[in-house]
Amino acid sequence: MIRQRFLLNTSDEISEFLFDATGMIPGYTQFSAGPADLEYDVVDLDGVTLLWAQGISHCRWLDQMSDDGRVHFGFLVSAERGAVSLGHELTPEDAMLFLPGQEMDYVFLGPVVTLEIGVSEETAKELGWQLSGTPLSKRPLPLLQQLERVCRQATLAVSSQPLTDAGLAVLKASVLDALELALEPWLDDEPDIAQFIDNGSSAYRVLQKLDDLLLHPEAADVDVDAMAVRLGVSRRTLFYALRKSIGLTPRRYQELLRLQQLRQMLQTASSGDTTVTQLATDLGFSDLGRLSGKYRKQFGEYPHETLRN
Repeated sequence: MIRQRFLLNTSDEISEFLFDATGMIPGYTQFSAGPADLEYDVVDLDGVTLLWAQGISHCRWLDQMSDDGRVHFGFLVSAERGAVSLGHELTPEDAMLFLPGQEMDYVFLGPVVTLEIGVSEETAKELGWQLSGTPLSKRPLPLLQQLERVCRQATLAVSSQPLTDAGLAVLKASVLDALELALEPWLDDEPDIAQFIDNGSSAYRVLQKLDDLLLHPEAADVDVDAMAVRLGVSRRTLFYALRKSIGLTPRRYQELLRLQQLRQMLQTASSGDTTVTQLATDLGFSDLGRLSGKYRKQFGEYPHETLRN
C-alpha cells in the first residue's frame, strides 16, 4: 500500500510516468506557455489504483491504451475552463473507460482535476466483470460524486495512519462497490446506445482533416482561406470547428504545432551537424527574430539553448 506524489513539467516526463502508471501511450501537446505543472497523486489499494491528476495547462491528449493488465476508468472532478473529447464538450456526467487498443483524444482548456481508477484484471475477473463499449458514456452525477467521495476517503485513510490488512480490504471493497455502479453501461450485455457518446462530432472531423493537412511539408505556411478550401469547408466553419474541438484559432493551432515540431527536432539534433536556421527554414519559418521570441515565450528558453542542451 503506497501513496506517492509526482510533479511533471515536460512531455517526456509525462509520457514516461503515464506509461508506467497506466499503460497509456500518451500523445501530449501543450498549447499554453510555460511548464506543465502536472501533479499526480497515486494510491495503491492492493489491486486497485487511484490516480488523482491536477493540471493547469491548455493541452491536448491523443492517447492509446496498451494492455497493462488493468481496467482503467476515469472522469472529470473539475474543469474550470471546460474540457472537450472528440469535439464534444465534457460535463461532470461524462465518464471514460479505457480498454486496450482504444484511442482517446481530449482537450483540457485550463485548470483541471481528474480521477482515474485502475483495477487489475485478476480483481475484475473475481468480480465477474466483462467490459465492452465505446470509451465515453453519460453517468448520473450523484453516482460519480459518490465515487469521488469514496476515493477521497480512501486516499485520506492511507495517509493518516497505518492500516491493517482488514482495514485495507474494507477501503478496497468500498471503492469497487462504488465503481461497479459507475461501470454499469459497460457491464450490460445489451447496453443502451443512447448512453454512449458517438465517436466524433462534425467539428472534430474537421480537426482530424486539418491534422492530416498540416502533417504535409507543403502546408507549412498555408493561410486560413487555403486551409478551408483544402478541407472543403467555409472559413466560418473552420473557425467554429477549431474553437469547439480544441479552443484555438486555425492559425494559432498551426503555429503551435510547428513550434512543437521544431522543439522535437532541436532536442534530437546534434549542434555540430545542424543549426536552428536550417531546421526552422525547413519548417517554413521565415522571420527568425520573431520565431526566437515566440519560442522562448512558449518553452522558457531560446531555440539555440534547446539545440545546445
